[in-house]
Amino acid sequence: MMSRPFDMIGSLYFGDTGVPGCKPIMVDRNVDSAHRFSIGPITRREFWQDERASMGHQGPWTSSTDYLQSIADREIEWLSKSAHRHPQSRQPWQHAGPLQDSADAHIASLNKFKAVITDIVPRDEDLTRPRFWHPDSHAGNIYVDEEANITAIIDWQGAWITPPFIGINPSPILDYVDIMMKLPENFKSLHEADKEKLRYRMSQSILITAYETETASINPPLIEMMRTAHSQTLKQLEAFANATWDNALYPFNETLLRVQQEWSHFGLDGNCPYEFSASEMQQHQDEAENFDDSQRFWHNVRGVLSEDGYTTNDDYPSAAKVLKELQNTAERSPN
Repeated sequence: MMSRPFDMIGSLYFGDTGVPGCKPIMVDRNVDSAHRFSIGPITRREFWQDERASMGHQGPWTSSTDYLQSIADREIEWLSKSAHRHPQSRQPWQHAGPLQDSADAHIASLNKFKAVITDIVPRDEDLTRPRFWHPDSHAGNIYVDEEANITAIIDWQGAWITPPFIGINPSPILDYVDIMMKLPENFKSLHEADKEKLRYRMSQSILITAYETETASINPPLIEMMRTAHSQTLKQLEAFANATWDNALYPFNETLLRVQQEWSHFGLDGNCPYEFSASEMQQHQDEAENFDDSQRFWHNVRGVLSEDGYTTNDDYPSAAKVLKELQNTAERSPN
């Protein structure tokens, strides 16, 4: 999918679909199928949610800078005009700082983001030239035959044409662990449960190494993105900017603060265009403990309980324990 670069960011449409805003695909004209498709407004739900649908910030965009600026402008406009119509509801286990309900606080953070967009977008064209990407390539969406040949990939509704540094991630089939290519010398003396964990870690390490080696040869932009400094920070900025009103103000500010503190590491001259004040820094530090508690809860739930409450027979005792702790938290909550 990544073998063909595009000149715009957006969603892929048939050329004769009639959807307003679609533009011809500007790729190698020697590609016979180029005229059959176009790039048009992005279909990701965060661009159409509530009043955002009528705000005209759905693209397509001709550059990464324009795309990121559009996200910030969209959210600032929505927060200014419509946030008051959407009071936030949350559960006791969800972190929400004292500024989460303040539209002005969100706008201030988004303006900080806008101030650095042109500086932090990578200069390497391999990282910014848009590529077609399926974001949900987990095991449940990939069908293989008995000979391990891929026969089908499903759930394409989230596929879009994205700059690699924003939208492209390693395969979720892999569980990224600290690499360990051989078992420790004391392996035989360990408890069986510890042995199993180490076997799993080593097996994943072998798969990761093989995946990255093969990817480096057939898909250089992906491996380059994975190894680029600040790649995770850039992805988080885009993700959190899209969703600050959805309990994401604290992690958004955390990422902005990381940019400020590591500004010199981006290879840029001068100082970061924004600076968190002493009071903002103190407010952020005061929130850290509650946020960490919330993250620990979700870490405990992960792999034990699905979003709709499903758990396996083997995981039932762990799920029951987590939910009991959740019940106790809810009963202690003043709300």
